[in-house]
Amino acid sequence: MGRKKLYACLLVILSTFTAAFLWGWQEPRKADQETEEQKPFTIGVEVNMVNVPVSVRKPEGGFVKGLSQKSFQIFEDGKPQEIVFFAQEGLPTRIAIVLDSSGSVRTEWGTIKSATTRFLERLRPEDAFSLITFSSDIRLKMDWGNKTDRLDSVLTSVYCKGNTKLWDAIWVVANDVFKGVTNKKAMIIMSDGMDNESDVSLDEALKAAVRSEVAIYVVSKTEAVLRLFESHYENVPQEQFFAADQVLRKLAYETGGRVLYPNSFGELGDVYVQVDEELRNQYSIGYISTNTAKDGSYRKIGIKANAPGASVSIRPGYYAPYESSSRPGSK
Repeated sequence: MGRKKLYACLLVILSTFTAAFLWGWQEPRKADQETEEQKPFTIGVEVNMVNVPVSVRKPEGGFVKGLSQKSFQIFEDGKPQEIVFFAQEGLPTRIAIVLDSSGSVRTEWGTIKSATTRFLERLRPEDAFSLITFSSDIRLKMDWGNKTDRLDSVLTSVYCKGNTKLWDAIWVVANDVFKGVTNKKAMIIMSDGMDNESDVSLDEALKAAVRSEVAIYVVSKTEAVLRLFESHYENVPQEQFFAADQVLRKLAYETGGRVLYPNSFGELGDVYVQVDEELRNQYSIGYISTNTAKDGSYRKIGIKANAPGASVSIRPGYYAPYESSSRPGSK
């Protein structure tokens, strides 16, 4: 199904990573060198632990803070689970910034660049980011680190052209960029969801994201596009935009993220602030499943919180690990 194109994308990523390494935009793997300092705040050390970020919002807006571990009950496929890890403070987070660089955003790239730069410059020292662009190619522009001194030149060098490989980008980031990452994970995607050239399917991209346990936050102009539809997109069936919006909502829901709708990219800074606030105010819960079968099956997660009137959101499920002997090609 066109895998050669996808593998070509992976080669582009590897070559770009090598260039970034040689240019010295960051000290390679510095975050790994600081493991001992961050150990008390690291999640996912236990290979069988299921990590669940939890957002608890007040009806009038804002987040419910100060809840204890006893305030929560966690369930898997309806069966109660024992919470073995709990944190109220925002944990160190790996954030992948995934920017649409197709021809459709060319006129607004300056605004996108400045808002993205401001957001990344405000990250905490213990956080790290990577930067990926996608159009007809997927390119890793900056690998994990927290130095922003080269960010302006990297974003300025981007020339927006080509089509939109959104599903390919999600698949590559989930499988390759987040490979081996055990910290709390988030992917911020800026796109209208109008994929038109990917080699992998939406289903493959979604499964990759769920398996990697990354929360996807989508910044979408879909609603603004629909309001301006007649004057801007007269050659595209309106149903495609409704369908794209539903797809973006599904991606966010299944991974425990959200879709955010700025009226214009001029409001992108406000959207970044919303994502930052949510990541810093999430509770982190970890449990070891009572279902010990390593069969790769999808398992539903449920939660109850002692916070009357508040809305509680988590990712709805995860894929269990495979037994190594059951993987294709294993002996």
